[in-house]
Amino acid sequence: MLMREQVYEAIKNDILSRTYRMGERLSPNDLAEKHRASKTPVKEALRMLEHEGLVEAIPRVGYFVSHMTLQDVQDLFQLRLILEGASAELAAQYITKQELRELGEIPCCWQTGDLDSYHQYLKDNRSFHVKVAQATRNHELAELVGSVLDRMHSLLLWELELRNRPEEFAQEHHNLVEALAKRDGALAREVMEDAIEKAREALLAAVLNGARLPVLSEDWVS
Repeated sequence: MLMREQVYEAIKNDILSRTYRMGERLSPNDLAEKHRASKTPVKEALRMLEHEGLVEAIPRVGYFVSHMTLQDVQDLFQLRLILEGASAELAAQYITKQELRELGEIPCCWQTGDLDSYHQYLKDNRSFHVKVAQATRNHELAELVGSVLDRMHSLLLWELELRNRPEEFAQEHHNLVEALAKRDGALAREVMEDAIEKAREALLAAVLNGARLPVLSEDWVS
C-alpha cells in the first residue's frame, strides 16, 4: 500500500471514529509527524478526503473536518434514496446464492450506550449496503454507496440513539435479503427506500425539535 493510502485510511478512520470533530483543523505538519510521513502523502490523502466530502479545504487557511447543515442532511438522504433504491432493484437481477448467504451472515446488532459497538455496527451496516451494491456488478455504484455512507457516519450514529431498536434494523436487513432472494427488484427497492425514509424522518424530526444527543453533542451543526 502506498504511503498516501496508508495515511488516507488512518485519517479517515480518525474522522469516522470522531477522534477529530466537525470543524476541527487538520494540520499537515502535525499529521505528517503523527503518521511518520512527509507532507506530500499527507496532502494527497487530505485531497482524497476532500473529494469524498469528509474534509473541507479553505484556500490560504487550511484543511478542516467537514461541517454538516440541515440541507446537507436532506441532500445526502435524497442521494441515498436514488443510489440505494436503484442498487437494490438492480442487485435482484444479478445477486448469487453465495452473496445472499454472505449478506445474511453480516451481524446487525449493537449494545445500547456502547459507542464502540455503535461503530462496529456501522462498519457491518456499511459492508451490508456496499455488498448489495456490488451485487449489481457496477463498481462505480458500489464506490458511491460506500462514500455516501462514510459521509453520513455521524448521522447514522445519531440514528442508533433515536431508533434504539436493533431488532427493527435486523428485520429491515432480513426483508431486503428475502426480496433479493425472490429476484423481486421492485420489492427490493421498496424495502430499501422504506428503511432510508424511516431514518430520514427520525433524524429530521429530532433536528427540527432541537434535540442534542450525546453521540453528536457539539458536532451537530443545523
